[in-house]
Amino acid sequence: MCPPLQRREFVQQLRQLGLAPGDVVMVHASLKAIGPVEAGAAGIVQALQDCLGPGGTLMAYVSWDRSPYEETLNGASLDPAARLAWPAFDPADPRTGTEPGFGRLNAFICSAPGVLRSAHPDANMAALGARARELVGEHPLDEGYGPGSPLERFVQFGGKVLLLGAPLDAVTVLHHAEVLANIPHKRRVRYEQPVLDARGHKVWRVAEEFDTNGILDQFAQDGAMDAVETIARAYVAEGRGRTARVGGATCHLFDAQDLVRFGQAWLERHFG
Repeated sequence: MCPPLQRREFVQQLRQLGLAPGDVVMVHASLKAIGPVEAGAAGIVQALQDCLGPGGTLMAYVSWDRSPYEETLNGASLDPAARLAWPAFDPADPRTGTEPGFGRLNAFICSAPGVLRSAHPDANMAALGARARELVGEHPLDEGYGPGSPLERFVQFGGKVLLLGAPLDAVTVLHHAEVLANIPHKRRVRYEQPVLDARGHKVWRVAEEFDTNGILDQFAQDGAMDAVETIARAYVAEGRGRTARVGGATCHLFDAQDLVRFGQAWLERHFG
């Protein structure tokens, strides 16, 4: 077994990939693909912060492990007892969990000192650093990924998308391109979320947004690539972004503005 990659080596490889002080970075990671790193997930987060410096910001899409998305989707309902017992989403509570499928690094970021989480239970983002509050301070329930969302501000801030061994279907910012694309027949979903009101009481609110699981019918078929992976593959095939080895993984760094423009144009060209 190879010895763990030292933090200083990890920092050097991140800088060679293109990460720089002051960057606003959204990270997606596979710890298994990266391989052993000094201090594990904590070491990776510290290496990212070393690269970004005090003026930089790290963001991750974390969601919530108790989101009742499926249970209330498009008219489905919980029975009264389950509805009463379901916890309210509290982004300020460190015990509020993250979606396990989004990886262990995201969960670790959510437990880091000074982390902030956005208020949308299902689409919530966690951020650390200089512009964390600007990024995640507002997150409307009816725009999980569109206007007024952390993703919109991330793009406006000139953010970079970092894939540390994560697959191309993980590029969450392309959901923003799906919202912006002027194409017919985009699928929408409605569901309910338990949140805290101004007095700290649990209330159920309706969320409505474009369907990130399949923006068009052809991307919602079992076994088919979704729009995010399809667009990301086309983007890389054109030689856009930067690609390098970090640890044991093939990693990518994308300019978020360029990627979203590409994704919007790709959707409108093929389906507009």
